[in-house]
Amino acid sequence: MIKKDELRLKNIGIVVNSDGVAAVFLKKEYIPALLHLELFSHCIIFSNNQQHNKYDLFKSTISLEVAKIVKVDGKNGIIYLDRTTTPDLSPVWDIKPYFPCEDRIQTPTDPFSELEIFRAEGNCRPHEKDISAIKNIEESVRKKGTIINFQGEYFIQLEKDCTFEYDKLNLFSHIKILWWFDRFDKPEYRKVTQCNPPYENAPKTGIFASRSPIRPNPIALTTAKVLRADPEKNRVYINYIDCFENSIVVEILPYIALSDRIEAFNLPNWLEHWPQWLDEKINNSITDHNEMESSLKDRIKKYIKTSTVSRPQEKKYDNLSSEVFQDEDYITIKGAKQNNLKNITVKIPKNKITLITGVSGSGKSSLAFDTLYAESQRRFMDSISTTGKMAFEQFEKPDVEQITNLPPAIAIEQKTLGRNPRSTVGTITDIYDYLKLLYARLGTRYCPQCGKPFTQMTENQILNTLLSLQPHTHITVSPFGHNDDQKQFFFSEQNNRIFEDDLAKCLSVMLKKGKGALSVLINEETFLFQTTSICYHCEKIFFELTPADFSFNNPQSMCPVCKGLGVILQVDPDLIVSDPSKSLLDGASNWWGNLRKHRNKPNANWMKGEVLALAEQMNIDLELSWKDLPQEFKKQALYGSQGKEVRFVYENSNGRKGEIIRPVEGACNIINRLFRENNGDTAQRLVSAFMNEKECTACHGERLSPQGRMVVLANKRFPQATSMKIDELMNWLLELQRKLDSCEIEIVQALLNEMIKKLKSLINVGVSYLTLDRAVPTLSPGEAQRIRLASQLGNGLSNLLYILDEPSMGLHPKDHKYLIQSIKELRDSGNTVVMVEHNTQMILNADYIIDIGPGAGEHGGNVVAQGTLSQLRENCTSLTAKALKEIENEPRSCANHRIPYGWLKITGASHNNLKNIDVDIPLGLITCVTGVSGSGKSSLISKTLFPILSNHFNTSQDVAGSCKNISGIENIDNVLNISQQPIGRTPRSNPATYTGLLDEIRELFAAVPDAKMLGYKSNKFSFNSKEGQCPECSGEGRKCIEMNFMPDVWIQCPQCQGKRFNQQVLEIFYKGKNIADILEMTVEQALNFFSTQKKISRILSTMYNVGLGYIKLGQSALTLSGGEAQRIKLSKELSRETSSRCLYILDEPTTGLHFEDIKNLLKILSNISDAGNTVIVIEHNPQVIKNADWIIDLGPEGGDNGGFLIFQGTVSNILECEKSFTGQVLKTIIKSK
Repeated sequence: MIKKDELRLKNIGIVVNSDGVAAVFLKKEYIPALLHLELFSHCIIFSNNQQHNKYDLFKSTISLEVAKIVKVDGKNGIIYLDRTTTPDLSPVWDIKPYFPCEDRIQTPTDPFSELEIFRAEGNCRPHEKDISAIKNIEESVRKKGTIINFQGEYFIQLEKDCTFEYDKLNLFSHIKILWWFDRFDKPEYRKVTQCNPPYENAPKTGIFASRSPIRPNPIALTTAKVLRADPEKNRVYINYIDCFENSIVVEILPYIALSDRIEAFNLPNWLEHWPQWLDEKINNSITDHNEMESSLKDRIKKYIKTSTVSRPQEKKYDNLSSEVFQDEDYITIKGAKQNNLKNITVKIPKNKITLITGVSGSGKSSLAFDTLYAESQRRFMDSISTTGKMAFEQFEKPDVEQITNLPPAIAIEQKTLGRNPRSTVGTITDIYDYLKLLYARLGTRYCPQCGKPFTQMTENQILNTLLSLQPHTHITVSPFGHNDDQKQFFFSEQNNRIFEDDLAKCLSVMLKKGKGALSVLINEETFLFQTTSICYHCEKIFFELTPADFSFNNPQSMCPVCKGLGVILQVDPDLIVSDPSKSLLDGASNWWGNLRKHRNKPNANWMKGEVLALAEQMNIDLELSWKDLPQEFKKQALYGSQGKEVRFVYENSNGRKGEIIRPVEGACNIINRLFRENNGDTAQRLVSAFMNEKECTACHGERLSPQGRMVVLANKRFPQATSMKIDELMNWLLELQRKLDSCEIEIVQALLNEMIKKLKSLINVGVSYLTLDRAVPTLSPGEAQRIRLASQLGNGLSNLLYILDEPSMGLHPKDHKYLIQSIKELRDSGNTVVMVEHNTQMILNADYIIDIGPGAGEHGGNVVAQGTLSQLRENCTSLTAKALKEIENEPRSCANHRIPYGWLKITGASHNNLKNIDVDIPLGLITCVTGVSGSGKSSLISKTLFPILSNHFNTSQDVAGSCKNISGIENIDNVLNISQQPIGRTPRSNPATYTGLLDEIRELFAAVPDAKMLGYKSNKFSFNSKEGQCPECSGEGRKCIEMNFMPDVWIQCPQCQGKRFNQQVLEIFYKGKNIADILEMTVEQALNFFSTQKKISRILSTMYNVGLGYIKLGQSALTLSGGEAQRIKLSKELSRETSSRCLYILDEPTTGLHFEDIKNLLKILSNISDAGNTVIVIEHNPQVIKNADWIIDLGPEGGDNGGFLIFQGTVSNILECEKSFTGQVLKTIIKSK
């Protein structure tokens, strides 16, 4: 920020106003800045104000004069004027061309009816005075105010020490504001003389003929309308000003029509289309939509001759009924044929909640996202720059005949928000920024060196603090470090002005003598007041506290050890030696590998050789198991010999001999060194194999430097505030609001209001259990979507189309009401909401329902029903209507009471928020783990049970959550975790590659006679190999168009048309289909096509049986939902020849499933358990819960209020558990017989 004393002006020339000459003479270095000024009829001259008049608002130091240009002498740097009132030889600070759209007011108000001023008549004859060497003149200007934009309201906050004539201001409707362009106040900018103006077809121009902010003196001029004045707050409110926030005002002048408004003027031809009045410019920007002139396209229609060329698609548009398809209250989609949609027509009511439902693969997403949202995106691209339109021409249009009344759309999909661990809930919601600002303004700093608090205050704040002391209080004031110089004060019931002045003078003297600090003794307790950022206890100097001090992404404020991550990677010796029961020679270590082979056939590999040399020197028998080796040997093998050298002699198979003598570096040290020196795959391989994340020992996981961690507000350090749950943080802020005094409230009230509003939105969408420091990569897709939804609440936007993808996913039925209320708030704000959903409560609360079906894939794509809920219930063909009736008449329990063949018992589980719980899991049955979001379900199953079992059966090294014991492992043979993680993170991954189906298909194509004749192998039929992929797109099937300042746009590859293979591959056919045709088939189509191929049919059959008959074999993994990815993984495991006694873990398998699909899923899970396997399902869906054999309910709430075992037992028993929210939900949907 520019300081007051740094506002300095340097003259660019002088005014000559004598001997009949009126002109501006420029310094030589500024002559190039005159280029094209002669094309303007008038200019504005900035000079000294030496003729104050009675209407000055300030004692102005700068004058502005509009003068007519007679001639511009570009060779000698002279601007001849018709006349001027500026005194002779006055310094000129700037010259700007007269722009009517910025300087010309049509209907101003001022007290002048005529202007009686002396104007010297000018001519263009040569000047007789010697002015070849114009003197350098430099002057300072005062800061007179600051321009503020508060919530769209603009005002000038005047300086307290500036006298402003408010009475005179009332006489004028407009003012001229001179403000400082401080961002361009740099020496290099002051020397620039020419620029390329951002006008259409404008040539290179001198800065005196342009609006360029880069000028010899960074002064900007804006004419603004005065709305009102507030003398008490020292403010002048104006309609608008285009400037940087907090720009400095150096002058305010009244707008006087007789001198400032030019009636006849000329402009360069590239500016002739600009408005001729400032009033027009303002009005055009705020014109009401209803008053806008019709577009050229609409006005010219009546003159267009009807085409005689046959255009079938356009003919359809001509036949549309305006009564049906141009209804302003509906978004109308006609002829949608995207993907499997069957030329459907639907109407979506505006400003309502429309729910699109149907079985998986019926076409819901094709309608909502691939048609509705895609067309909105396409139209947006058409409305932007030329670059965007170039992309728009190649942007694939959805296969739809017509969409009318389509507003701008925002899609909130089931996608993760990113994989960067530096991104947290606080950063993506902006709450973190508000919290940083709150702590910077009100937080108390503690010295990290000595732990003492200190608060920097102004002298006036110290005075006000002391004046607020209670009556009858004695204080003793002394400079810091000078106890011999003291002064006492006694506060009476009513302190007079003399007392206050005396105290103020004393404080000023004491602070000066104490070098910015003073001590105040009150009732034998000493208080330190200071105006500096110094810890006077240990003399450590600090910079001023700013929000940046709380950013773990800022190199200056992040923890220097963990670089703001909160964790450090450390080599884990247990990962280096994974099987201590074996000897090093027999493979006890994954790091040293097969040492026996290396010992028998040694070479120069020192990483393996050093441990052999160390063993030889210490006479260690390496045939012993690792656990039986001496501690000193193990220590040196892992951490080095501390400089002590060892000798290793080798002779390889080629007869080459060698000798290495050097210290043992140690496996841990080698791994750390390689990790530091490498990145990418090498580093990642080391991390996954031999390193673990551990809490940073310096910041203890708080990510900040000591300065940021040691700031306290309301008994909470900043990291403690970010680690609170969202509902706890809101309660803390509300309590803080009650505790702040009036001055503090005035400082942060807007901040608190905004934070509380955002936190309430997050609570309403059901994520109150999250913390601000929760890393984004750890969020589920459902949590990420609800956070994005919360960010849209309360933003004030209206007339938008919001498209949501299963917002209820991952949410316990108890919290549905809050989510529904949030969605209704979006609707009530004047927006249209479209949801793809299957949840019963969501359906019951929708204003309009569209049921797509009746089946999946080619059996779907039709509109089965559309209308209100009551209309849907009357539709006898709708599977959704049928399911709603079944739910309303649900019998008490559908689950069979089966007997387990054994039990898996977890004792003392305490990972994350689990409260040392004991859980029993029946084997051979279906167990459902339930509870509200954040109650500890994943902590128990995915983070504790699965890693322990995986380490046991698969010798993996997963980090498991804490528990005392798990018994009954001997009763199972394997464990499989079928998660919702993507099956791949690139478009090259698809269901065929993941399941191994494509490998079998490639072998089949390689066996075709034509392929054999040409010598093609199976790798020829892979779009990942150079032999088979399209050379244009490298097997992507698409190409990227880079967009400046916008996300990149992907288009179909023009060479292969999205088929991904080269022409040679596409000419090989099996049963009339090439491999690209095969990948375009759905699972159901492929199952019929490959009916004679046993291996292929087995894989396809399992995919079809888990409800994936509609997906395409080559469908990109990025387009699959979490539920679809999970079912693909399940089908892959089911297609294998596995034994029974396997434990299957599934996390929310009903994601994206319709009621009918859930029935099929339950059959599959039942078949798995009937085969002797155990199924554990983490689920909220009542349809699954009531069909489980055993229920484990955690809660009662999320976060710290969760982690308790609320219930474990059968469905019939949970209905009687009053503490269980799950039981209460089941009670409402299960009727007594």
